[in-house]
Amino acid sequence: MRWTKLIFFLATALIAVLCSLNISNASPGQQLSVYAAQNSYSLPVLDRGGQPYISVADLLLPLGATPTHSKGKERRFTVNNAEARLTEGKEKAVVRGDQISLGGKVLFEQDQTLIPLNAVLPLLGRLLNTTIDFHQPSWRLFVGNAITHYHAEYKEGERPSLTLTFSQPVNPEIKQEQGHTVFVFQKDPVISDQNQQQFGGNSIQSLKFAEENGAASISIAGNTTFAVTRSEDGRTIVVQPEIPVTAAAQPAPETKSTPLENQRHGQEFFVMIDPGHGGYDKGASFGGKLTEKDVTLHMARELKKELEEHGIAARLLRDSDVDMALDRRAEATNEQHAGLYVALHAGYPGRGVRVYMPLLSNAEQPASGRFLSWENAQSSTLDRSKFAAQAVTAELQKKGLTVTNLSATLRPLNNIVAPAIAVELAPDGDDIQSLESQKRQNLVSSAIALGIAQARSQIGARP
Repeated sequence: MRWTKLIFFLATALIAVLCSLNISNASPGQQLSVYAAQNSYSLPVLDRGGQPYISVADLLLPLGATPTHSKGKERRFTVNNAEARLTEGKEKAVVRGDQISLGGKVLFEQDQTLIPLNAVLPLLGRLLNTTIDFHQPSWRLFVGNAITHYHAEYKEGERPSLTLTFSQPVNPEIKQEQGHTVFVFQKDPVISDQNQQQFGGNSIQSLKFAEENGAASISIAGNTTFAVTRSEDGRTIVVQPEIPVTAAAQPAPETKSTPLENQRHGQEFFVMIDPGHGGYDKGASFGGKLTEKDVTLHMARELKKELEEHGIAARLLRDSDVDMALDRRAEATNEQHAGLYVALHAGYPGRGVRVYMPLLSNAEQPASGRFLSWENAQSSTLDRSKFAAQAVTAELQKKGLTVTNLSATLRPLNNIVAPAIAVELAPDGDDIQSLESQKRQNLVSSAIALGIAQARSQIGARP
């Protein structure tokens, strides 16, 4: 009899322990990440009878919800006057007056209301009345248009580089070891349509995108240690083989330098035309489907045609809808030894046309050594940049356009060795749609080309 009581006591204790394990997290660290315009956050995923569950409060409160009723077996949450009613033990909820299936029972545990993980898509979709994208295997939830795309551009050379350009600023955790660098995006809604890319190089060989447990990652593999450089605006990450200690005398990537000797002696003069933005970076939006990247590309093509009619060679930094980092625009211009760099933009407020020339923050004098600092590459050509801006302004005014001249530390003007200007097309008065007028775009392109032709001899002169 005594042994029977002892066995019963041990069995009861074992059942209690198993029950307590069943209401804990299925695996410590499992989580759902939610990405919304106003907030990005993570919440734990719990195991209830072998099915993943989450807390309704943890899901909704960061999105601005408030608990409005808690009595008996019913609890209510409100978001922007839309109400969700959840009843303990029920497999359906009432949202905006309609019943939706939750795929499992509502559970009440002390002060928590739990619903199956699969219920987040119908619940949020109906409650927020917006698009919800649920990447279920990786437990990542995207609310509205909270998505960040990226583009990878690989460049072979003496020191190969892989440039990652993101449509929104990102701040990943970076994990590095020999021949392997991983960027982990916990709070950034990074997605990709391409999970694997091969580059065929030795030092930088491949890129892999993956999603798992509420996070995304970009893994870069190769046969060396990588140096990682991030832009100040958080939109660009550059990966390159690390410079050996023996080569420390060379300029480091953090303080980019541009050889003065590369100032195109003996090279054909040509104009590098840079249509602003592109790809996922649309620039300014002007209503409907009209975006800045489309306006600048049309103007760039027209400007190239106009310049060639004046006997001046021209090239486009992009001739299609692709992403390109600001540093890469400057690097390509300097590498190809352009005679003049012209960036094109479109925007508002204001009216007419704005012509920008570089402004160095420390007014550094032209360097006498072999290298110019990256941020002051313009120092040896400032006078010719000013002359080009004045010539273009004069021709724009002859066309009857309102023109404003500005000096600005506008990237990447200061990183260009050649004379460099930027031209921004603004609306005609209050008419935003005037930016869409090809006649007006062509008028501005024609004036820019004529100004460059008039100043060609001074722009191309060597200091």
